Amino acid sequence: MGDLDWRAVRELMALGSRLREAAERALLPASPVSVGVPAAFEPPVNVWESEGEVTVEAELPGARSKDIDLRLEGDTLVVSGELPFESDAVPGTYLRVERPRGRFYRAVALPAEVSGTTAAALRGGVLRVTLPKAGRSRRRVAIAGEGA
Repeated sequence: MGDLDWRAVRELMALGSRLREAAERALLPASPVSVGVPAAFEPPVNVWESEGEVTVEAELPGARSKDIDLRLEGDTLVVSGELPFESDAVPGTYLRVERPRGRFYRAVALPAEVSGTTAAALRGGVLRVTLPKAGRSRRRVAIAGEGA
């Protein structure tokens, strides 16, 4: 048997990676970011509900409240804004940058109808939004009569 051509293997692996990325882009839903605007990252979120409220937490390390736009659009909570680049704060040259910076956008479908006063707090890079569930009034419905 002949020696394995590692250059061909690397080229095939790179081609596979490009094909996988192209397939992922084709299958992802359309971006809410408009054309011509730099791409936005989606911060990770946790969503849970209790009997009386829905809570959404979003990871936004380094964010300040002035960097965040928080909106309720129908049954969707929209968290957007921009995390500032802090390149001047670090002397030297970055060797690796993995923490997201720049524009972000996340639309979170809420599991229940909400109303009332919404509360939001930003602590330790985590935004917590608490949304009270809409009160559901229950009325007893009388039954008119019984059939035989």
